[in-house]
Parts: sequence; C-alpha cells; structure tokens
Amino acid sequence: MSTAHIPARRLGGFYFAYYAAIGVLVPYLGLYLKARGFSAAQIGLAFGLLALTRVVAPYGWGAVADTRGRMPVVRLTLGGALCCILLMPWLGGAAAIISLIVIYGLLVHGTMAQLEVVTFTHLAEAHSGYARIRLWGSVGFLLLVVGLGPVLDLAGLLSLPYWIAGFFVAAWLVALRIPEPPALPRTADGKQGSALAVAYQGPVLALLCACLLAQLSFGPYYGFYSLYLEEHHYSKATTGFLWALGVLAEVGIFWLIPRYLPRLSLTRLFVISQAVTALRWLLTPLLVDWMLATAAVQLLHAVSFGVYHLAAVNLIQRYFPAHLQGRGQAIYIGMSYGAGGAIGGWAAGQLWGQINNDHIWVLAALVAAAAALLAHWRVRDPP
Repeated sequence: MSTAHIPARRLGGFYFAYYAAIGVLVPYLGLYLKARGFSAAQIGLAFGLLALTRVVAPYGWGAVADTRGRMPVVRLTLGGALCCILLMPWLGGAAAIISLIVIYGLLVHGTMAQLEVVTFTHLAEAHSGYARIRLWGSVGFLLLVVGLGPVLDLAGLLSLPYWIAGFFVAAWLVALRIPEPPALPRTADGKQGSALAVAYQGPVLALLCACLLAQLSFGPYYGFYSLYLEEHHYSKATTGFLWALGVLAEVGIFWLIPRYLPRLSLTRLFVISQAVTALRWLLTPLLVDWMLATAAVQLLHAVSFGVYHLAAVNLIQRYFPAHLQGRGQAIYIGMSYGAGGAIGGWAAGQLWGQINNDHIWVLAALVAAAAALLAHWRVRDPP
C-alpha cells in the first residue's frame, strides 16, 4: 500500500514536540512545586489528582471528537493546556495551582488519545509505519529529560513552565498542519454495554486489579523520585540522566521482545514484571548512594514498565472481543494509570516525610509483590 498521502513528518514532529514537553514536566514538576513552597502532601495530592483526570478525560473528549472531528479536539485541548501552563507562574497558593493542574490534566489527557487515533487512521493498513512515527516522541522525551537538567541548574526551577509552554507551542503549530483523517465507516454494535460484563469476569477483574496495584506501586517513583535523588545530593543533570536511562531501557525492550512474544506466556511475563518491580523498589533505597548502582537499578524499568505494559495490553486485547477492544483498553487505562496512579500519588504524598522515606520504597515493593501474587493465582492466558 502506498504511504505517500500520510503526513508522517508532521505527525512525527507533533510526537517529538509533545513528548519533549512531557520530558520537561514529568521529572521536574515535583521539584518545581517544592520550589513554590508545596509540602510533600500537597505534591502528592497534585500528582494524584493529575492521574485521576486520566480516568475521565479521554472518554469525554472522545465523545466530542466522534461528532466534531479529532484534529479540532487535539488543537483545542492542547491550546487549553498551554494556557494553563502559562498561567502557572502567575498564580499564588497551593489551592489555586493544584486547581490549575487539574484543569490542565482534563485538557491534556484528551490530546494524545485523539492524536493516536488520527495517526492510526492515516496509516490505515500500513500500521507498521506507526513505530517509525512514534519513535520521535521517545527521541523528544529523551533529549529533554537529559538536556534540561543542566539548563535548570543555571536558569532555576521557576523557569520550568516556560520550557513546557515552548514545546506545547511547537506541537500546536504542527497540529495546525495535520489534516483530519478520513472517517471510518460505522458498524452496528448491539452489545454496547457488554464491556463491563467482560471486565467483571474473574480472570479479567483480577488482571485489572493487579494492574491497579502495579501502577499504585509507582506512586513514589512518579511523584518523588526526583526529590529523593535531590535529598541524596544528586544534581538535576544527573537526575535527568537517570530518568532518561529508564526510558531508554523501556524503548529497548519494546524493540526486542515482540519477536519472542508468540512463544511466551503473557501471564508469566506479567508476574515476572511485578516481581522485578518489587526488587527494583527494594534496591532503590539500598543503592541510592552509589550512582552506578542506581543507574543499573533504573535499567529495570525495561521490565517493571516495558514488559508489564506489553503483557497487560496484550492480555486485555485477548480477553475482550474485537468489537469491545477499544473500550477494554480504556477500562485498563482508567484502572491502572488513572485510579492506580491517583491512589499511588496521593498515598506517597501522605507518607513522604512523615515516615522514613526509605520505608516508602519498601511499601511500594510490597504492593508490587501483591500484584505479582494476584496475577499468579487468578490470571490465566486466554485461548
């Protein structure tokens, strides 16, 4: 099939700029909020609420996109998120900033979900081209998560929103030149409500609960890992390098493992991923004062996120019939990254500084171990 009509460069440019902005925000937002005077509990609340918006935003904006078009929704949500970021330096008080972060989450979590649909629709049957387009998102994230640390050491953390805004502006300008994809034919579906029935089946529900636990265990990592490294006298440049190393390991496993996937048990992969995650969280406080050892621990992100995500999405894809797979993946995202991320961020914020922070990583390890045991006992590979 010819791919000449596909706006691949523009799509790749959007992924690059968008994930460059995320590469600025994810590792450094906690440090920025601390510099603005936030307590650990307030930082945890902000991250928890931001994760919670991921439960509802894709559904709401998806309904709008079904009738109004996907690229208008991409431009609207990204433009609104950009405005929120630009307002952040001018607001005072934790309540006002957290409210702005919630509005930002409700907008930005509608952006990429629709852009993914746009990309796949433009590609049509040429889905093998997706990896070459999506790769630019990983490149953007890696460059910024590594490169911005030294810049922030010089410019100061309070400049963070302007860096995020700059890349959002670039993504928004590219979005203006991405055409609306051709509409797909609608198919009759008399089982609109049956996705929940599938989700309530024993093995499926066990998998969803295990996914929630898996992402709950990441609460200290996403919300406080940069702060934890700062407490142990790591520079922002080194912090950025360690974040990037984890992402690079994740990209590597995504590149290598698909060729072996048909010969592997997805349930076994899921259990292994959570066992490795538990080990990762246990090693984090034990080795934090040795930089090379900490870097080696970050490489476990390939398994604790990469293998986990690959096993989970494939299991969901097989558990749900073809006409329900989109809703099945939405339920998975809501349970894991939405509810699990929100609870994990909130719980980590409540505990951070109230108990020995090293012990929080031990608790995270216990949660990951619980996910491994639940999957081992109740989840089975579907035929």
